[in-house]
Amino acid sequence: MAHETILIVDDSTEMVRFLKGYVLEPQGYQVVSAADGKSGLEMAVAQKPDLIILDMSMPRMTGMEMLTALRQTDCKAPVIFMTMHGSEGIAVEAFRLGVRDYLAKPFTIEEVQQTVDRALQETRLAREKEELTRNLITAETVRQTVVTLSHYINNRLMVLDGGLTLLQENLEHELGDNPTLARVLRDSSASVSQIAAVLRVLQRVTAVKQTTYHGQTRMIDIEAALREELARVDKKTP
Repeated sequence: MAHETILIVDDSTEMVRFLKGYVLEPQGYQVVSAADGKSGLEMAVAQKPDLIILDMSMPRMTGMEMLTALRQTDCKAPVIFMTMHGSEGIAVEAFRLGVRDYLAKPFTIEEVQQTVDRALQETRLAREKEELTRNLITAETVRQTVVTLSHYINNRLMVLDGGLTLLQENLEHELGDNPTLARVLRDSSASVSQIAAVLRVLQRVTAVKQTTYHGQTRMIDIEAALREELARVDKKTP
């Protein structure tokens, strides 16, 4: 997946050049590298890469030592370790420390691509789930806010509508002699009806159960619903 960052920790410049130039960057990955375990640990903690490809034999800090230290930090990136054929016995210890997979040298471009994709798949799914959860929480927060506000507005609107009705009844004999007052009361009543229409739309929208598909939240065309409801009110207004 493009734009994911992969940290390569290996003291072999040839290996870093091969992985970066022939395997990872052509697939759209962002690649950073470190030449020893100590520098790799510092980069992993500071940059929080999406994946770490780690060689076992390095100066200053071996791959196993870096892996042990890495698990004491907040960097949770999956790790693929590289080792020579015949050294697979260290895999048990490496997997105990959280390594996701390993590559035995020499390996092919296809083997690297498949191993990287497997290692990142779980991270991608976790990220998508987190984003979906965050979207659903946001949607529910908005829904609860709309419900609360519409309930409050509806109560005030009922008081306003009752007050306008009372004014019309008490001033009925004066309205014919005062066209301005009649127009103000008529426009005010129409505005109350339009606000009530908006509230009905909000109530319908917030009553709709959120439906998800392919990791997305289905959107509701609120503007279309508002236009429809306001047009209905306009037809009723003399």
